[in-house]
Amino acid sequence: MKKIECLILFFFGFVVSIFPSTQETRDIKFEHISIKEGLSQSIVECIAQDNCGFMWFGTEDGLNRYDGYKFTILKNDPQNPNSLGHNNILVIYQDQSRILWIGTFHGGLTRFDPENQKYTIFKKNPDDPNSLSSDVVRAIVEAPAGILWIGTDDGLNKFDTKTGTFTHYKHEPHNPVSLSHNEVYSICEDRHGVFWIGTNGGGLNKFDIQSGTFTHFKAKPGDPKSPGSNEILKLFKDRSGVLWIGTHGGGLFKFDNNTNTFTGYKANLNAPQSLSNNIVRAICEDQSGFLWVGTAVGLNRFDRETGTFTSYLNDPRDTSSLTHNEIRSIYEDASGVLWIGTYGGGINKINPKRKKFIHYKSNPNDANSLSHDIVWSIYEDRMGILWIGTHGGGLNRFDRKANRFTVYRSNPRDPKSLSNDTVRLVYEDRAGVLWVGTNGGGLDQFDRETGTFTHYKNEPGNPDSLSHNEIRAIYEDRAGALWIGTHGGGLNQMDKETGTFTRFQPEENNPNSLSNNVVRVIYQDHKGTLWIGTYGGGLNKFNRETGTFTHYRVNPRDPTSLSNDYIFAIHEDQSHYLWIGTWGGGLNRFNPETGTFKHFRETDGLPSDSIYGILEDRKGNLWLSTNKGLIRFNPGQKTFRNYLESDGLQSNEFNGGSYFKSRSGEMFFGGINGFNAFYPDTIKDNPHIPPIVITSFQKLNKEVKLGQSISCINELTLSYRDYFFSFEFAALDYTIPSENKYAYKMEGLDEDWIYTGADRRFATYTTLAPGKYVFRVKGSNNDGTWNEKGTSIKVTITPPLWRTWWFQGVSVILALLIIWSLYKKRMKNLFLRTRMETELQTAHNAQMSIMPHRGPEIEGFDISGVCVPANEVGGDFFDYLWLSSEKPHLGIAV
Repeated sequence: MKKIECLILFFFGFVVSIFPSTQETRDIKFEHISIKEGLSQSIVECIAQDNCGFMWFGTEDGLNRYDGYKFTILKNDPQNPNSLGHNNILVIYQDQSRILWIGTFHGGLTRFDPENQKYTIFKKNPDDPNSLSSDVVRAIVEAPAGILWIGTDDGLNKFDTKTGTFTHYKHEPHNPVSLSHNEVYSICEDRHGVFWIGTNGGGLNKFDIQSGTFTHFKAKPGDPKSPGSNEILKLFKDRSGVLWIGTHGGGLFKFDNNTNTFTGYKANLNAPQSLSNNIVRAICEDQSGFLWVGTAVGLNRFDRETGTFTSYLNDPRDTSSLTHNEIRSIYEDASGVLWIGTYGGGINKINPKRKKFIHYKSNPNDANSLSHDIVWSIYEDRMGILWIGTHGGGLNRFDRKANRFTVYRSNPRDPKSLSNDTVRLVYEDRAGVLWVGTNGGGLDQFDRETGTFTHYKNEPGNPDSLSHNEIRAIYEDRAGALWIGTHGGGLNQMDKETGTFTRFQPEENNPNSLSNNVVRVIYQDHKGTLWIGTYGGGLNKFNRETGTFTHYRVNPRDPTSLSNDYIFAIHEDQSHYLWIGTWGGGLNRFNPETGTFKHFRETDGLPSDSIYGILEDRKGNLWLSTNKGLIRFNPGQKTFRNYLESDGLQSNEFNGGSYFKSRSGEMFFGGINGFNAFYPDTIKDNPHIPPIVITSFQKLNKEVKLGQSISCINELTLSYRDYFFSFEFAALDYTIPSENKYAYKMEGLDEDWIYTGADRRFATYTTLAPGKYVFRVKGSNNDGTWNEKGTSIKVTITPPLWRTWWFQGVSVILALLIIWSLYKKRMKNLFLRTRMETELQTAHNAQMSIMPHRGPEIEGFDISGVCVPANEVGGDFFDYLWLSSEKPHLGIAV
């Protein structure tokens, strides 16, 4: 039976894979993240996002933390008890206290504290009845706080995280209210607080926590209202409270808790909009209300309103398709990005709410696709049929309702075929006639009923023929005249009845003639004035009454003149200003009343000075196709919003003349890789404010382990010896991380924010002076939605010993003591000198008879005179006095 089932699954997957995908399917582009980007292993069993915003992926070879740019891999180290319990990860769960719980295959349960980077492992201990019942942990749910419900291969466990004890609930063959099977694959709590247990062989269990009893729901052959399989792989509760059940072989089921009945959705080879496979391992609901179902053969998006599935499969011909058909996990992050874990294909990432730029391009392996990727012209006719002119791929007729391309090409053996396979213009006149301008084949009139072309070409010697066979512009004015712009033959007015042409070309001695023979664009304003944009001759205003042209060209001495003489687009807005798109001179706003131009260049914030197309939406915004993406310009606020290839555009480079706006307001822009179709109102910016985290701290370009995660640290103390250090940071919005932007500053050093892009996510500081600082960083998502609060960390740089306050304080005190000591000694000497002089004076005044007396000898002194005891002359301070006949006071010694 197993072999037959596998063959059926293989056959079904093969059949689905060879069916051509719908345009909607092709429009979903999967971003691939694999071992090349740093993922530890290609089998991704589980996915979660923590409260900080980091993404976590459980593989068969380690736990991976992802910040949008790089992976941090956590693995088991047999020599380190403070490491992951096992490398084969089956489930990741973060509880209300922000602790991560990791269920492993044969490694038990691991408690991981991301802040302190500490692990605690819980495993089965045969000698401890209160230990984990099995080392294979497949499901984890917390309710209430501090109580974890653990699904293992040997029953359900209630884990009290405070006491560290496990209570077991197992299957008891003779107890009808016990767990129906010991292999618990999934646990889900509904909105009423009821726990549902999915088992691998015992069906669905409703668990009454108070009584500890289970109610069983099992498959019943022939009963469509029972689950189609007793092997329950996944339980999921959607936002409306409905329980969805993924089974092994039975498909997808919706459970009605009121009637206790099941509604099944199964794969059906005869129904292309059915589930792609009956093995369902992953279920997730996105923010738009779609249910995403991961099967053994493909990813499915389920529209519950229509009851239909859209399948996404690996297509070897399409590098943006799913990497692997077997889906193991699906997770939607806080910003609405969907993460798909595959069995062997790593991670696939999509954003269901991405910009609605539908992309059409050539697929060499699909005959029903655009015939060539270089698109020169787009036009939607009155019947809603899209006509696309390509470079060498002929003319494409695209019926979008039927999703069918029909290609018309040049056939030298058929004179009624397209005249040239490079089609530069397609245009429908008011009579419904389709005109095709080619590059070298002249002008073609197309009969859609017969599929034949009538050619109008240049005939040498015939002045009434088309002036040149390279066509660059076709326009019908309100009088019904058809105007043809050529590349080298100037401007032509066609008489459709006679098939003849009147030529307007530059005349050497006529300043009122056309300024240049290359005409790129023709436009009629609300007054009926015809404007001609040339390639090198500036802008021309045509006066039909006189047949003359007024020129508007670049004048370097006049800042109000046209900025560039190469013109690709002309558009009149709701205020009747003319907007001129130039090739190299940016965007010009022209006031026909004053004849003056206002310029918008790259120096004014315009992303590109080469403007190929201009269309206006109902809000008055101008959409500009350029060499640097598609730009939405708000003329009132003078703001620019740039959309790039990463937003879903065909390329950042577009083509001149390749733009069109339909009657419904849909816009089309073509370039070098196909074309885009979109409604401007559907282009919404990403509103998600990304969490900002510091992801790494380095000294001398080497990461420093701080004992806890740097993203959780509020203060950091460094020494003056740490003269070179840096912080790395990330904005945790995963829509398009390469377009996230950053700004940082070190308060106490930097006065202003330093702005950077995603290519510079670090700040480096050298020889920072000792003191207290605050490092701050903020960031934005891909659409410029900023987290202005950001994150910060206090930084203290400690000074050397001799610059510490206490050292300097002690030094000051010692210096003061020394100064005081010197001062005291000085004062004592002054006192001695004064006392000596006083006593000498007293001795002279006494006029006493002094007997000669020799005092103590002092080596090195020539002592002369009389030495007497001091007390004999009335002194009580000195021991002896030497009285010199010349200068007695100089002969005194102590």
